Amino acid sequence: MPTDTVAGVDWAGGAWLAVVIDGDGEPDARLERDLEALWTERDLDRILVDVPIGLPDDAETLAAREAVDAAARSASGRPSSVFPVPSRGACEAAMDGADYETVSERNRRDLDKGLSRQSYHIAPAVGEVDAFLRGDEAAREAVMEAHPEVCFRGLAGRSLDHSKTGAPGVGERLDALADHLDEPGAALGDICRGLADDAPDLAETADATVDDAVDALALAVVARRPADELRFLPGDADYRDAEGIPMRMAYWSAEPLA
Repeated sequence: MPTDTVAGVDWAGGAWLAVVIDGDGEPDARLERDLEALWTERDLDRILVDVPIGLPDDAETLAAREAVDAAARSASGRPSSVFPVPSRGACEAAMDGADYETVSERNRRDLDKGLSRQSYHIAPAVGEVDAFLRGDEAAREAVMEAHPEVCFRGLAGRSLDHSKTGAPGVGERLDALADHLDEPGAALGDICRGLADDAPDLAETADATVDDAVDALALAVVARRPADELRFLPGDADYRDAEGIPMRMAYWSAEPLA
C-alpha cells in the first residue's frame, strides 16, 4: 500500500497544474503559482514534473542533455513531443522578459544554435524550476523530470496509437492508467471539476487543458510507485549539468524502455 505523498505536475501556460496523491488516497488537483511553494507547503516525498531539469551551458553539457532527450524520443514513440532544451542563460533571459529574438540569440551564443518558439514559450517555466533546484540541493533527488508520453508507454506496456489532443487519445491514456489507478476516468473528471473552483485568479491566467490534466495524473501515478521501482532514461548514465543537477527522466515500466 503506497504511503508517500507525491505529485505529478504539468505547466499549464501561466500556472502549474499539480495532481497530488497522499498514500492510497484519491488524486487531488490544484493550480500553483510556483513549483517551490508546492514543494515546501505540501511536505511531498516526490514530484514528477514535465519540464526539462538539468540545463546545458556548453558543448559538453549539451551532449549529455541531448543523450537524455534522444532516449526519450526513442522510448516515447513520439519523437516530436520532445523539444530541444534551452540553455540556462536563455532561460534566465526569458524569465527577465526578453523577447524571442533575444532569447534565441542567447541560446545561440551558449549552444551554437537558435531556439524554437515552442522552447521559448516554456523557457520561463524551465528557468523557474532550475532556479529552485539550484537553491535547494535536498530537492534535487526528489523533484524529477518526467515525460508523459514515456510514462504512458511504460504504464501501457506498448506504444500508443493516438495523439493525446483528441478524444481517442484521451481514452487510450485512461486505459493505460486503468491497471494502476482505480477509475481513472472518474479521477480525471474530478480533477477537471476541481480546477474550476480552485484559485480563481490563477484559473483565469492559466490555460489548463484536458491533456494537461491527463498528463499530470499520469505523472502522479508513476510518482506513487515505490522509489526503488522507478526507472530512468537514459539507462544507467549519470549525467549532471554544470550546477550538479541530475539530467534524467523518470518513468515506470515492467521492463526497461531503453
